[in-house]
Amino acid sequence: MGKGMGKGITADAAVEKYFANLKASTSYILGLLVGQGEFVVHAAMTPLKEDNPDGLMNEDDKDYILDHAEHLNRMVPGGLSVMGMFVVSPSHQTKESHMKMRRTMAAVENRVSEDRLWGFSEEDTNDRVMLHICSNTNKVTCWIMNIKEPSKSSKSATWSYLQWMTAFWPVAVCPMDIDLMFPIKDKTRHGLMQAMKDGMMRWAKKTEASVCLLNNKNLPAKTNLNPPTKRNNSQRIKIQGQIFIPAAGGKLGERPSTASVQVCSCILRLKGSLGCRAYMNPARTTAKTTTMYIKRDIIRSVYSSAKNFFEHLINDENSAKAFMGSQPLAKRVFFLVPDTGISLCDYILSSETEAAVQERVREWAGFTIPDGQLHITQQLVQGRLEWHQDSEEGMDSTWVPVYKIQQRRKITMGVAVASGVSLVACLIYSLFLEE
Repeated sequence: MGKGMGKGITADAAVEKYFANLKASTSYILGLLVGQGEFVVHAAMTPLKEDNPDGLMNEDDKDYILDHAEHLNRMVPGGLSVMGMFVVSPSHQTKESHMKMRRTMAAVENRVSEDRLWGFSEEDTNDRVMLHICSNTNKVTCWIMNIKEPSKSSKSATWSYLQWMTAFWPVAVCPMDIDLMFPIKDKTRHGLMQAMKDGMMRWAKKTEASVCLLNNKNLPAKTNLNPPTKRNNSQRIKIQGQIFIPAAGGKLGERPSTASVQVCSCILRLKGSLGCRAYMNPARTTAKTTTMYIKRDIIRSVYSSAKNFFEHLINDENSAKAFMGSQPLAKRVFFLVPDTGISLCDYILSSETEAAVQERVREWAGFTIPDGQLHITQQLVQGRLEWHQDSEEGMDSTWVPVYKIQQRRKITMGVAVASGVSLVACLIYSLFLEE
């Protein structure tokens, strides 16, 4: 069971400024809240539908709201999440409108959880925020909903603002190299996407089980990286992370896994380097929490890039021919949320311009990025589909590689250094691939 959120929700003063602009409208406006724990760092209005420019929403618009949640969820770095929703309307909240918010919040949680490849932790909260603002009277009503027990009544909570709340939140950064191979059995479009997600989930478990050094140290879980005696309100603490992932799954220290056999039509390989980032509020800067946020950002970043690659792949009618060579995955770009100390992110394809990212941010995150304010990470990940071609079918149905995994591990100076050698032997051809 996750920890309760408490009776008070605090939002950055930038959120108050954003709501002040929305209250000038006479429309029924719905949007999403981004934050951590009991802190809200950003609010983003769900874009108005072209066929309904006077406002949202009704039950028929739920899919449109869920699309917004999915896009915004891809834009949050480690430590942040889509934690709630808000409604701005000319009228006061009724029992019926409250129940409608609960149903929508549950649907939003279900949608964003589809791309959540990590396990639930005791550090996580079950609570989601529902905020209603009456634009005529400025009355603010805040509720807390337990997403794990949606049938229970919502609890009321206070709502307040804090100036420059996130200006000096500690930030953790972690560069990382990856070399991943996912076997793909089903060559259909659905099969390609499902195989990618299944492979990513297996890799996510290995990432969760990995060792993480913070500032070059393997620290005890309860170590406070930002103790009150060392806090400086004029300088942000920056934490350097480094991840060591087991080569063949499982937790460090376990016995090597036995050989495994997998039948597939082709192999997806992702190889390259990426940069990850996570934010922590000053009360949540233990080594355990910081490590968890870093790992989740790594998982989300790689999965978002891979998903983007596959969405592009399955939309290409000639995908078998178009993706025989290595293709660069979308690069991650960061941009500062106005009047805060927090950055969100997006992914830009090599064929896209900065203007395309600016348009997505304006639509899904609810603000405008000035020209030249996109910070592109040093991420360079190549995606490649490796398969056997035969005749006109593009992929021979008899292509059946067999994977035999051998692994050795040793522990040095408290840091696990894992190595693995993967031999891929074809039953039909003598072909070797490195994994």
